[in-house]
Amino acid sequence: MLGIKYEAARLGGVDEAGLAAIEEQIRTEVGGNWESDAMVLRGRDAVREEHGLPKIVEPLQRSSGDPARSSLWRRLLGRRSF
Repeated sequence: MLGIKYEAARLGGVDEAGLAAIEEQIRTEVGGNWESDAMVLRGRDAVREEHGLPKIVEPLQRSSGDPARSSLWRRLLGRRSF
């Protein structure tokens, strides 16, 4: 819920003092690493999604084993003959 509160305030134009108060509340409840906390990020992303904004955290994509989807470096170096 705190991630939702923070992102809604941020997008809603709450002033710096208001955001600082919310950040302090989050630090008290979540800890100093609140900006990378999974639950806080999930709430922030939910608000952003509601407003048509890109997510802060994109889900990790699994490699399908398809060479076309592998990294650029692997594709370039894999095709290179020495």
